[in-house]
Amino acid sequence: MLSEEGSLRHSASAYDKCVAGIVSGGGDYRPAIILDNRISGSERVPVALMGKVACKVEATYGAVGVGDLLTTSDTPGHAMKANDSTRAFGAVIGKALRPLHEGRGLVPVLVCLQ
Repeated sequence: MLSEEGSLRHSASAYDKCVAGIVSGGGDYRPAIILDNRISGSERVPVALMGKVACKVEATYGAVGVGDLLTTSDTPGHAMKANDSTRAFGAVIGKALRPLHEGRGLVPVLVCLQ
C-alpha cells in the first residue's frame, strides 16, 4: 500500500485503492529483477508490480477460484476475492492462479494492478 508519505506499508483494509503490488519472494517464487535497489537506512522489500508471485490470501469472505480477481482484505497483509465489482475498480491486485476453498494460504497470483 502507498502511504501518505509515499512509502510502502502492509494493507489493512478491504478494497484499498492505494494498493501498489505484492511483496515478492514468498513460496517457490523469487524476484527476477529488482529495480531501484539503492542503499537506505530502512528495511526494503521487493514489491512485484507484474509477473507471477505467491500472495497471502484468505477465503473468509468467499472461496477463491482460478482466475478470480483479488483485492486487499481487512486481514492485514492478505488478499481476498473481489466480490464487489463496484468497489474493485482501482483496488485489484491480480488474478488467482490456484484455488483456495477455505482458510488462509499462499496462492500464486498473476499481478495485474487495475
